[in-house]
Amino acid sequence: MGSAIRKIGNSAGVILPKPVLEALGAKLGDVVEFVTEGSVVRIATVKRDPRDGWEEDSRKLGRLGVSDETREWLEAPLNAEADAEWAWDGEW
Repeated sequence: MGSAIRKIGNSAGVILPKPVLEALGAKLGDVVEFVTEGSVVRIATVKRDPRDGWEEDSRKLGRLGVSDETREWLEAPLNAEADAEWAWDGEW
């Protein structure tokens, strides 16, 4: 499988066929890195930190506020004593 080098603005690029993207596990918008070894170029997906963007997302959620129901869930006690009344006795 091959592809031609094409002019893209002031740069040059190579179009990656769909099977190559699938083999990389990459999709549009993903970040990749290039490693050259002589005349060979290796392309690898860059693994993103799963927590990237959490800070801004939490600020956005904070600006939205929370409903009374959500606040009740957030403030619910998290301990065995409070959970005891919810224990299933094995009967319907």
